[in-house]
Amino acid sequence: MENIQTKNVEHGVYFANLEAYNNGRMVGGWLYPLAYDSFDSFYTAIKEVTRNADEVAVHDYDDFPNMGEYPDHDELYDMIHAVENSYLDNEILFKYMANQHDYSVDLITKAEDSFISVYNNWQDFADERADEDILNNIDKNAQQFVFDNFDYESYAHDLKHDFDSFDLSNYSVAIFHQY
Repeated sequence: MENIQTKNVEHGVYFANLEAYNNGRMVGGWLYPLAYDSFDSFYTAIKEVTRNADEVAVHDYDDFPNMGEYPDHDELYDMIHAVENSYLDNEILFKYMANQHDYSVDLITKAEDSFISVYNNWQDFADERADEDILNNIDKNAQQFVFDNFDYESYAHDLKHDFDSFDLSNYSVAIFHQY
């Protein structure tokens, strides 16, 4: 029985035989959905690692959000592959999903559609928006006066209610449109 896959060892999931676990034995193992080209081969691996258990539980996740002890295995497989195929960084996706309290393939599409960019901090984003608004909406003769007297900090504070933002581990911030 081949338990550990070497093709791609990201996003691991520990599957356990629940009956064996409830009887004090550990029967199960780590599987890496990205190592499987189809759900059928992944499902076969789950059956192998849990020794054809009637009840299978997920006891741990590695490099992936906790989708609970009893996720739909097909949805889990699709979700991990969708995360891998997304152009967004995993940390950005996972924070967006956690904020929405949803772990679905549709949410990844929503995240990609609503993503604006990553900025050093919220103020940089707000300053850029303010400058664009001033340049696009204020008469050229009055622009310098507006730039000199505009309250950028208050604008940033007010703007924060119109967007989703998530602090990242590198001290930057990911910004999304709210829908």
